[in-house]
Amino acid sequence: MGIGAVVRDNEGVVVDASCWQVFSSPDSEVVGALAMRKGLEFAKDMSFLNLIAESDASNVVLALNAHQQSPNYVGSSIQDCISFKGSFRS
Repeated sequence: MGIGAVVRDNEGVVVDASCWQVFSSPDSEVVGALAMRKGLEFAKDMSFLNLIAESDASNVVLALNAHQQSPNYVGSSIQDCISFKGSFRS
């Protein structure tokens, strides 16, 4: 299984992309949280400052927006995402 991130400029043109292999087959919530974490980590590593993060994993987006934490792997990934938010202007 794989996850990926696509970086577009303000006109929607692809400027960078990356993908990662996931070696286990966790449920969709775990994969969504991991994809968001890896995408934000990638954006931070590439020094992108203005960012709009999108995902089709609505539960991950809701948890991120609510700063929701849970004591499982999803919660750990959400907490990582929240900590990455300070690396961006928007």
